[in-house]
Formats: sequence, structure tokens, C-alpha cells
Amino acid sequence: MSIQIKKMCRGQGAAYLSVEVSDCGVPDFSAVSETGQQLPLEVYEMEAAGRNKRYVLVTPLLDTKKLIVRGKSANGDICFKKSMSRERIKWSSRLFYRFGWEEAHRMRDIDRNTYTNQIHINPRVVIPSSRDNSLIVKGVICGPDSSYHYELDLLDGCGNLVSDFSAIFQGGSEVLYNGVRRNEESFSARIPNDGNTYCLVARGEGCKVGFLCFDAPSKALYLETCSSAWFRHAVGGGWQQEIGSRTKLLEFANPGDYAVAEGPKFSIVVPLYNTPLDLFNEMLSSVFSQYYFNWELILVNSTPANASLRETLTKIDDARVRTVTLDANYGIAENTNKGVEAAEGDYVVFFDHDDLLDPRVLAEYAKRIKMDSSIDALYCDEDVLNECGEFINPHFKSDFNLDLLRVHNYITHLLAVKREIATQYPLRKKFDGAQDYDFVLRLADAGCQFEHVPEILYHWRMSDTSTVKNSGSKPYAEEAGRLALEEHLVRCGLKGSVSSSDVPFLYKTKYEVKGSPLVSVIIPNKDSVEVLTRCIDSIESKSSYRNFEILLVENNSTDQATFDYYERVQTQYDNVRVLIWQDDFNYSKINNFGVTHAKGEYFLLLNNDTEVITPNWIESMLGFCQRGDVGAVGVKLLYPDDTIQHAGVAMMYCASPVEMGGPVHVFSNLDKDDPGYMFRASVSQDVNIVTAACLMTSKAAFERVGGFSEEYAVAYNDVDFCLKLRAAGFLVVYDANAVLYHYESFSRGSDVADTAKKTRFMSEQGKLRAAWPEYYAKGDGYYTKFVTD
Repeated sequence: MSIQIKKMCRGQGAAYLSVEVSDCGVPDFSAVSETGQQLPLEVYEMEAAGRNKRYVLVTPLLDTKKLIVRGKSANGDICFKKSMSRERIKWSSRLFYRFGWEEAHRMRDIDRNTYTNQIHINPRVVIPSSRDNSLIVKGVICGPDSSYHYELDLLDGCGNLVSDFSAIFQGGSEVLYNGVRRNEESFSARIPNDGNTYCLVARGEGCKVGFLCFDAPSKALYLETCSSAWFRHAVGGGWQQEIGSRTKLLEFANPGDYAVAEGPKFSIVVPLYNTPLDLFNEMLSSVFSQYYFNWELILVNSTPANASLRETLTKIDDARVRTVTLDANYGIAENTNKGVEAAEGDYVVFFDHDDLLDPRVLAEYAKRIKMDSSIDALYCDEDVLNECGEFINPHFKSDFNLDLLRVHNYITHLLAVKREIATQYPLRKKFDGAQDYDFVLRLADAGCQFEHVPEILYHWRMSDTSTVKNSGSKPYAEEAGRLALEEHLVRCGLKGSVSSSDVPFLYKTKYEVKGSPLVSVIIPNKDSVEVLTRCIDSIESKSSYRNFEILLVENNSTDQATFDYYERVQTQYDNVRVLIWQDDFNYSKINNFGVTHAKGEYFLLLNNDTEVITPNWIESMLGFCQRGDVGAVGVKLLYPDDTIQHAGVAMMYCASPVEMGGPVHVFSNLDKDDPGYMFRASVSQDVNIVTAACLMTSKAAFERVGGFSEEYAVAYNDVDFCLKLRAAGFLVVYDANAVLYHYESFSRGSDVADTAKKTRFMSEQGKLRAAWPEYYAKGDGYYTKFVTD
């Protein structure tokens, strides 16, 4: 028997070796490292080469220095042994791709294109964990339909088994791939993210193993393709690409294209305090570079003893620039007020002395005001300018979000306010350091109309004393912000408490529950005794709020054990009742039926596959729901692997009518303690949609919008319900402090062709699109670029 390795190529964490065998027998191939460690290797018959046969050997690209391939004949003798360095494989692969492109691509991915007796590992989610140095990897193991249970191991870069590794499996289903019936099983695992190579290996009885290698290039690819848009754009390297596009745009922009005829006059107020001249000149240049020309610049100098700054101010030769020189520094609030008093424009623009404006910002603000003169205040998205001159950390903001504002001042820059309002509500000295936060809260109290311009048009400079770099540099400012928020709650007639969090300038706002209203917990159920038992026992044993009833809506169960449990649970807990739904399954009808039997002032719609984590979940939701402006409250839901299943739902913008778009779970699959983009997974805030897997609403709000629309039998009923509440003027709140497990599958595969289910789903999607076209056309104002890109 003659065996020769002919060609080699690499691809996505695997090495592919073309082997030609001169005898009809198939050697028993294996692979080891230079230390003798057994390595995964599978053999695929490729084609006949005359009298010879050609096979492709596939093995993961680990960190071993050498790959030693051995072949044994039928009698067990070693008939082939070849040692290759990883470096040789790399350079051989490059040459092969260059001079044998077509053949290389026939070899590559032969393992992924094989279905007979082959296991595949298909990643769906790859995200770094925030609480430990690991990667969260979720996906499905797919194999022959005869295999229903898989083993998943983790190898380190030397091929050794990682002993403390474990994976969570959750549910299997049959699927069709290219007409071949297969079985998928969802998994979730964490692998070390320490810069070394690791490899997941899946095994099943009688099957070729599947592996997923995380060498450096493969890991980068998975992070790019298996993570959400917000991660790639804001956390990953996507923002630098955006910066390049913006630079080119501004380089060739024609200011005339941004002209706004008879637009408002802006009074840009800049308090100066020993401003470094280089930063001052850059700031000044960014104002002079504006494409919109109807502005005045008011420079308030609170450090007249600074001779170099004073001299620089006298040299400015532009009639639109005025200097107000103070005899002393009166603090940021009073200094700014002096500038506002001198303003003559229609809108006052609050601008920091060392930051930069995008040349388009005033033009964009002017356009908005021209379209809607009722706008009282405007703000835009921003990024950070670091000491190296790089633009980093883009902040894509929410449209006006009252409950997010009650957590922190997310609005910040560049705030422009009608002059008559700015003079009516001067900044208050007692809140120096958080004077802008107090100011925005008072504007919100007054019912001002805020306009969010969702473009990065402001550059916040990072310095040693700025809060953008060192949030602990101004501890007095954090306390001032907390006091401002407390005063705001008092003005709004809300009883609650405000405390600091582990993150500076991020506050915890807790609302007191008024009285002890009855809460009706409504749980539809079909069989699933074990699941339902876990849910009810967790409610009864963990909930600190006690005035609740549980209504189980029985929905066509067939297992006698279910009805036996209904008898037991009503005896075990005197606040549990069972209602019988006698029609076909329709989630909307079932919940509407349930609430007609509810005695509570508040309805808490709950899936049976949930489990309470935080004892105060009911009163936390109730604190929001008792406010007259709130129509529904949702919670933070976790998968059983302690990653996020629900932290609010957003409607995605459709660039064209043929795009599907629709509702998406934001921050799904992040680690449970990951704060998310700009902390938005970890703080309570207003959203347009929350899932009805756990949703509280008042009886009044539910009846106001007519409950659930019964045309949505399975999907989108909660989406439609929330959007009806929004249309009626209610807020929908994501309560990040109420946390439950949701035992929904964390990685779903394709269904075996079920035409009826697919048809119904598509029909309900079409109904949602027809009912709420504005969300598809405009997107979700609470979540802008970092979700929709």
C-alpha cells in the first residue's frame, strides 16, 4: 500500500489534507501532536484517481507545533506516518489557494457539506462574557435523525480535554437540510477567552465527529458574524469604518447643500475656565466651520486673570462672537446663566469649552425646527475624542425616554433649548456638576417637547478631569445628580427613593407601592406539570408581595397527571384557581378569557415556563404600573444558562418595502450581569414593546385598548398589545430590577416543513406590518443605529 499526502489547505479552524492511496483498502487514519496527544481527525472519500483512491483528512487547527498523521492497515500495522509542522501547513495552504484555487475549494468544508453519518456544530451566538474571561457560545449540534443525544467536549490548544468544561443542552427537534432529515439539539457553553486556541468536539453514536475550532482567525469571524449589530458596530471595530466614511463625507461636502432658508438663530453659550489655548482654538474652529451661518457665539470668561486666554479672546475678529467677562468664577451654573442672559437668538445651545461640533449639527437642528416649530429642545448622538485624536465610544441615544432619564442624564450634548424656556429655567448653582441634569429634568417636568437627532454630531473630549474619562473625578457632581433626581420625583408627585449604583452617575430609582392592590397572575397551561409546578412554587415561595391570586387557564391538556395536579395545587395554595378554556388554542383569546375572571386591579400575564429569581418582582413592576402614564411593564428574563432572553423588544427599520424587519429582542444572549450597550440591558427604561411571557398591566389600561387582538393567535399578540398602549399615550417600561428565568429554548433550528404553522406565522406577521407600518418605515426611536444596522 502506497500513501501520499498530495495537497493541503486551511479554512475556518480546520486543516484539509488530500491523501492518495494506491491500494483499494482504506487505512485507519489517526492524528497526534508532537507530544503524542490524540487529535480529532475524520476521513472523507473524495474521488478515484485512476487505480488509486483519494481521501480528505480533516483535523482542527490547534496550537500544536506538529501534526503527525498515521495510517494503520487492516492487520493493525502502521503503514504510513507523516509529520508536518503547522508552519508548513500554513504555507502549503497559501500556495495551493494561489495555484489550485478550484481544487482547494472542493476539499475545503468537505466535512460541513457531508450529511450522512456526520455531526455538525453550527454556532448561532458568540459573545464575550462581561463577568468572566470567557466566550458565550450558543448554537445547535446537528446530526443524523437517528442520533438524539450528543456529547460535547472542549479541547485546549494542545488537544487536551478541558476537565472543568460543561455545556447545557436544551431541547431537540427534527429539521430538513437540503432534503435530508436531521436532528438538532440546542446547546450553550462557555469557553475561555484567554487568547489561546480551543476546540469544541461533538460526538454521537456511529457518527463522524463535528468540531468547531476557535483559533484566532475563526474567533474573529464568529464574533463578527454571530453577534448582534450593536456589538459589531459600537463595541467592535465597526465604528472606525464609520469614522472613515464620515471623514470622506465632510471632505467633499458642499455647505450649500445644507442651507436652511430663514431658519432660527442659535446662541451658542460656552463658559470658559482656564481653557487651554490649543483646545480653545479647536473648539472655536468647529463653530466657524458650521455649514449653517445664522448663529452667535457667546464666550463667558470666568478667569480674567488668565492673560493668554484674555489676549486670545481679544483677537477674534468676527461680529458673531461676543465675550462676556466675569470678575470671578461663580461656578458652572452661574457662569452659564450669564451667557444665556446675553443671548439674542431663538435657541440657546449649551456647548463645553473643550469639545467639538460636527459642521452639520446646527444645519440639522435648523431643519428639524423648520419642519416643526413646536420643538422646545434638541439633542444629538455623540462620541468621544481621546487624547490621541481618535473618535471612540459612539453613543447612539434613545428618543426622549423619561424612565431612562430617571436613571442617568443620557441626553447630555448637544442640547439646544428655546431661549424663552432657557431664561425661564436658569441653571441652579446648588446642582453644580449636575446642573445640566437638573435642567433637563425640569424641562421634562414642564412638558417640553424634545427632539432627538439620531446622528453623531458632537465630539466629547476626553481629559484627565472630565467625567467621560474618569467618572470618579467629580464625586460632588454625582451626589448633585442624585439630589436633582429626588427633587424631580417630588415635583412629579411620585413617592420613591433614589440611590447611587456601582456605576457613577447611574442611579437606582425605586417607586413605592401605593396600598396593597390585588394582582391577578394569569398563566395559560397545557400539560407540562413539571414546568408548571416549578413556576407556581417559585411564585408562592419567593414572592415578597403577598396580595396576589393565580389563575391557571387550562388549555386542552390530555395528560391525566395535569388534572390531578390542578386538584392538588388548589388545595396546596388557597389563592390558586383553575379556569377551563374549551376552544382551540389562541393565546390572545385565552388571556382575554383569563382576565374576565380576574379579581385584581392589575393583571400579570405569565408563561408557565418561568421561574421567579428576585423576590420583589411584583412590587417592582407594580411601582411602575401604578403610575398613570404607564400601560405595561416587562421584566428581565434569563435563559437557564444565565444569559439574557428578554431585556426589551425593538422594532427594526426596513430600508425597503421588501425587507422583513419586525420585532427583535435587544441584548439577547448577553451574560446576565452584562450591562449592555450604554448600560441599557441593566437599567429600567421606556421601550415600545415587552414580551407577554411576563407582563403587568392595569385593568384600566387593558380595557382602554380592548385587551389582546384575537386575530393574533400565536405570534405578535404582545407586540400588538404594547403598540396599542403606545398609540393610546401610555408608556411601556422594561423593569431591569425584576428578574425571572424563562426556560425557552435558547437556540432554535429550522422546523421540519410544517406548512400550517408557517402559513399562520407569516399571516400574523403580515397583520402586524399592516397594523403598524410606521414602525417598519421609521424604525424604533428608543433604539436607533446600534440595533438597526
